[in-house]
Amino acid sequence: MNMIKIKESITHLNIRLTWTLVTLCLIIAALSFYFVEGYYNLGEEKYRIYLKTAGIAVPVWLIMLLIHVIRTSGLQGLFERISGFGALEWFLVLLNVSGLIATLTSDFARTSVWGYDGWHMGFVVQLLMSGGCLMCADLFKNGSKRAIYFLFGVIFTVTTIVFVLGVINRFSIYPFYMFGQAEDFISTLGNINWFCGYWSIWMSIGCGIFMITERTWLKYLSGAYVWLCSVTGICCGASSCYLVWLAISFAALLWALDDSNHMADLCNMEVIIFAGLPAVRFIGALRPYRMWYDSALLKSISYEDKWIMPYIIGTVFFAVMAEVYKRRQKDRSYLRYILVGGGIGLITAVVIIIILNSSIPGGIWPVRGKGIFTWSIDWGNGRGGIWMVSIELIKRMFPFKIFFGVGCDCLCDYAYSMPDILTQLHRYMGELYLTNSHNEVLSMLINEGIMGTVAYFGFQITHLVSASKSLDKNTGLSGDAQAVLFGTILAVVSYMVIGIVGFMQILSTPFMFMAVGMASGLIKRKNINIITDSDQLSTGEKDNG
Repeated sequence: MNMIKIKESITHLNIRLTWTLVTLCLIIAALSFYFVEGYYNLGEEKYRIYLKTAGIAVPVWLIMLLIHVIRTSGLQGLFERISGFGALEWFLVLLNVSGLIATLTSDFARTSVWGYDGWHMGFVVQLLMSGGCLMCADLFKNGSKRAIYFLFGVIFTVTTIVFVLGVINRFSIYPFYMFGQAEDFISTLGNINWFCGYWSIWMSIGCGIFMITERTWLKYLSGAYVWLCSVTGICCGASSCYLVWLAISFAALLWALDDSNHMADLCNMEVIIFAGLPAVRFIGALRPYRMWYDSALLKSISYEDKWIMPYIIGTVFFAVMAEVYKRRQKDRSYLRYILVGGGIGLITAVVIIIILNSSIPGGIWPVRGKGIFTWSIDWGNGRGGIWMVSIELIKRMFPFKIFFGVGCDCLCDYAYSMPDILTQLHRYMGELYLTNSHNEVLSMLINEGIMGTVAYFGFQITHLVSASKSLDKNTGLSGDAQAVLFGTILAVVSYMVIGIVGFMQILSTPFMFMAVGMASGLIKRKNINIITDSDQLSTGEKDNG
């Protein structure tokens, strides 16, 4: 009888994991490629395809999971699993509870449920993203290696096509006609902000795999992928791409300091990224003045020789340093405190300089007249004005709304419900609508209050802490698992950094939740018996689904 129960358990587990694998592949492909009527209503269409795939798949998966747990462990086992939640799961629960409270107490309940038209980051999408996180965790905890490798094969195939398409789009090559195509849109993903958010997640995971993997073939393959990502980031034309590059490099440096081999891998990764510069220049030579985007930096790289000095200096420096690290093994972990302290000090100094330069008449030397060091409504492509309005909105939320927010994705409805704010927005933004704060902290404080903000960033920070602790040769994780784990760390770091000037959106935030789920599953995987690729258990093994 016990043997029959084990076999039934295996069958249910395999069905659920197959459902999970198919669902994740569909979401990744659909969100990357699907659009109707070209670029018009792109956000709306991406939301609809996500709702059709995840909206069906996540509830079915939850039902499968519930049936499986009750059949194998009973209701008591279900309660034991819930009571065994870690900090990550509880932050995820808190996030959705805060979203529910924000929705129930909102003056814009319909928007809070479904999200603002054309944007749609409402409570329903938040639930689906959380479900996607749990599905990834389940697959990476219990799934066979074959299934996980297949998922990554789909991921890198899809993103490679998207990135190649994005690069050639920038140089006026469209393999198929996109109705409504315009200079500020790229690939099948929409404008550069949407594209850059998507790119930051998958670029980071590729870099993480390249730095850690010890498989020669995977090293070359991931290296080629990182190079393509570099070319794509340059062609994006978004300044935030360079923020991502900095975030990846700094996070990887902090991790690599205690091992010279990892430092050498980091230097090699930087050489590959710098190699994107001559590649873009070569494309520009083949397509003289056919770039369909107004970016002074991108045009100087593509059509001028300004790229050559940073390329030579960067490549030579990192190539030499890679050889130095290969020849001398040394623990440099003590430098982490210096680097982190220096980074905090630098950021603090920049903020102080901006305040002084903006408040003292005539500014201060040597940054006098420099736009980036002068606070105004135009600072950071208009983010200065947006942030000032957002802070004013937060002030008006006291004392009650500040805890639970005005409703998921309700910032626009809330802001435009006040005549004086409406006048201010028209003065700052003209006919453009303010749908978010272009800063995730400010947006979350307005939409879901302190409770939602703590949960949202607690979810991400908990992932970084737990994944960093598990990223060690003595944890029992395989080399491939550690490579993916490190990639998810870089992905969340990049997402958080780009969130300083960016926002939640349907093409990046669901993938951030997936990345956290991957890491969560891998961390738990080392402590359980895993079904083999042939999906068979010996009589001594037990189910862990």
